[in-house]
Amino acid sequence: MSNLSGPIPVRANVLIVAVVIAANVLQFLILPLYLLPLDPGWGLLLALIVLTTTTFWSLIHEAIHGHLLPNKRWSDRVGRFLCILFGSPFQLLRLGHLMHHRFNRTPLNCADVHKVLPKPSLRERVWYFFNLLGGLYFFELMASAFAQLPKRYYRWLVFLTFGDEAPDGRTMMRAAERQLNQEPGRTIMRIDGLLVLVLFGSSFWLYGQHWWMLALALWGRGFMISFFDNAYHYGNTLEDVKAGYNLRLPRLIERAFLNFNMHEVHHRDPNLPWSGLPARFEKDGDRYHIGYLDAAVRQLGGPIPEPEAAAGDHDVRRYPSPAADAATYL
Repeated sequence: MSNLSGPIPVRANVLIVAVVIAANVLQFLILPLYLLPLDPGWGLLLALIVLTTTTFWSLIHEAIHGHLLPNKRWSDRVGRFLCILFGSPFQLLRLGHLMHHRFNRTPLNCADVHKVLPKPSLRERVWYFFNLLGGLYFFELMASAFAQLPKRYYRWLVFLTFGDEAPDGRTMMRAAERQLNQEPGRTIMRIDGLLVLVLFGSSFWLYGQHWWMLALALWGRGFMISFFDNAYHYGNTLEDVKAGYNLRLPRLIERAFLNFNMHEVHHRDPNLPWSGLPARFEKDGDRYHIGYLDAAVRQLGGPIPEPEAAAGDHDVRRYPSPAADAATYL
């Protein structure tokens, strides 16, 4: 059992898991097998499925923190199954997210900061925008193929991904070695990665001449994941591991996103299930810092110089603008 700060909403979680699984079965099997042969117009359903991406990721996020079900073993099992549908092994996504909590806004986890001064290099800008516009999910997808490589090559890729070291000696590599290279993590990664490859490869084959529809839908999923991933932290002051923004959304969408927009609240207490975030938000006298879409669009400003990030020049928590308290939600 996890060390939780509140009860898990089991019925709600089970219902949402069922809806997400149904949406993926529709995307990967029912559409190409039954609906598209009748009328290619059914492909428009993929746009609706893309819109469930944030809810999908929020469920995986609950499993990563052990909040999905009261029994941790079953919570992990369902989390693994959801990640196979998502396109990346649970073992990897859990490691990456927990390391995010541990190293948030340190040199190991601040994708929005550039060190080449006074302006970011062309390489930094290309890398930044590639990751922002879908690259993050692309690498999560590729992890399933990488996991099948012989151990010597796979280990090198893990080192390339997690081997950075902060000036004070902090590193993600030790946890990555333990979770991804050693057993049973290595075998779990390979099994889940193989299932991802079989599922996605089979679905592309089933789509046949309409393969581009699935490719576009997966890019849509990738864009949703990549573009909004760091919106909760863009410009946060460095070396504040609990930093994050509470992003304003209409109440209905907020619930559909499992309150993931209350991100600063979550970083202060990662053991709190999604259903408990609004009460903690109210109890602690929290506020929304900026609108959800405003926070995402800010990222198009590009990488932030390290001195400005360290000073908090772009942190709307420290320097709130009148727009942060505007009546508009978006």
